[in-house]
Amino acid sequence: MKSTQNTWWIVGGGALVLSGVGAFFYFKTKGSNTQGYSIASTQSNIGNGIKINTSTTASVKQEPNWNKPFNMNYMEDVKKWVAPKNIIVFSASTAEGLVKTLHNAKGTFNDDEYAVRDVFKQLQSKTDVASLSKAYYINHNQKDLWQHLNSFLSHSEMKLYVWKYINRLPNYKLS
Repeated sequence: MKSTQNTWWIVGGGALVLSGVGAFFYFKTKGSNTQGYSIASTQSNIGNGIKINTSTTASVKQEPNWNKPFNMNYMEDVKKWVAPKNIIVFSASTAEGLVKTLHNAKGTFNDDEYAVRDVFKQLQSKTDVASLSKAYYINHNQKDLWQHLNSFLSHSEMKLYVWKYINRLPNYKLS
């Protein structure tokens, strides 16, 4: 009889502890979303830039996303951002020559990583990267420069030959 009472106390105590833990988690998750919105939806817009109001023009300017220089619209966004000042950009012929070098760097059996490195060493700002991206898109049947480089360079080669030089560049250069 004594062992049956001990068993009932153990089972009852365990059930009480489990129901207490369950109630804790139930009320913890129920109370965290009382505002009716999710944090995840606001985090997706963080990389889109910052909107500021300039006092002289009374219009809203959107700051470019400085982390995406391969975006073809990067240069246009920067021009809007620094207006009325002008930025230095590649000439079309210079961009086309460098794009041809990047396109020919992909070989059938052996890739020319050093040609890629030499092209990115020549760049003066991230707007030059956007110029290359746009020139590649125009001259190579609407294909993306980033995808082209990613198709034959490994992740470590991209870091070594591309991002190492891009991360050192200023966002733009004023003329």
